[in-house]
Amino acid sequence: MQQALRLAVEIPSHRRAAEAFVDLTGVSLSKSTLQRLCEQAGLALATEQAAEAQALVRIPEREADGEEVHFRQRVEPDSEVMSVSVDGVMVHLIEEGWKEVKVVSISAVGSGEPAAETHADEKAAVRLTHHSYRAGLWEARSFGHHLWAEACRRGLEHAQQLVCVNDGAAWIWALMFICFARRVEVLDWWHAVERLWTLASSRLATDSAVAGWVATQKRHLLNDELRQVLHAVRLLYPKGMSLPEGARQAVGYLFANRWRMRYGSFRQAGYPIGSGAVESACKVVVQQRMKQAGMRWSRQGAQAMLALRCALLSDRWHETIAALTPPS
Repeated sequence: MQQALRLAVEIPSHRRAAEAFVDLTGVSLSKSTLQRLCEQAGLALATEQAAEAQALVRIPEREADGEEVHFRQRVEPDSEVMSVSVDGVMVHLIEEGWKEVKVVSISAVGSGEPAAETHADEKAAVRLTHHSYRAGLWEARSFGHHLWAEACRRGLEHAQQLVCVNDGAAWIWALMFICFARRVEVLDWWHAVERLWTLASSRLATDSAVAGWVATQKRHLLNDELRQVLHAVRLLYPKGMSLPEGARQAVGYLFANRWRMRYGSFRQAGYPIGSGAVESACKVVVQQRMKQAGMRWSRQGAQAMLALRCALLSDRWHETIAALTPPS
């Protein structure tokens, strides 16, 4: 049934996956049977992941004589520089409504040509490869354990440099602080630029004036000239002026993340400045399979599918499924 499981994980419908399996093999398989198989395998995998995550946050155990300590096996990272990003995406649960799935994406960082649609002034030629993911309907604390488990699997603690690229959410940066002692913190480029648009749109009269002001501030940011950006904001909103709520939040956001906005230095070092990897993960891991029209999931069914999707898209499908199901 390994082939049937893979079809159900890839095709965004248990019914269509069952039909595809029947067409390919001639073996009868109902939608409900395939759904049950997916939930059983996925929950078994999710249980293994939870046990792994709990084990990795415990103090290493000693032998009975108290002399030898059993440490986990050292894992070498895929590159000298590794990247980790976290985000969330909503799914619709039966009887619970919309709930957030927390997602972590881990990638190797290398150099390469920028994408054709990327403006040269906005992104450095940084290429992210060897992606892996973990996702679930967890609270922040449990998610932190799973984040650390995936980080250990990818050898992040042994990377020469670890780049954490995220939006400005406080809970995300708290997890980065807890999990990774050595790290470079980068505020996602487009989250910073969005605040610039908010500030300009609230004050300037024409679209061309807004676009011109934002373009100037982007150049300052890409040259590590945050002081000039903050000065330009002060000129837009002189001292004593009452700020609209959106502008007030934007100013606070930029100031709170100011140490994470040295984009010129980050690009020169060859670090990513955008969190596109985890935004893509939210789409490919969650949305493409679990947010089709009218879809609602049980909590167990959703967690099972998330575990299976992460195994598939992290290129760990065969080893994972072989351990969970007998060969068919």
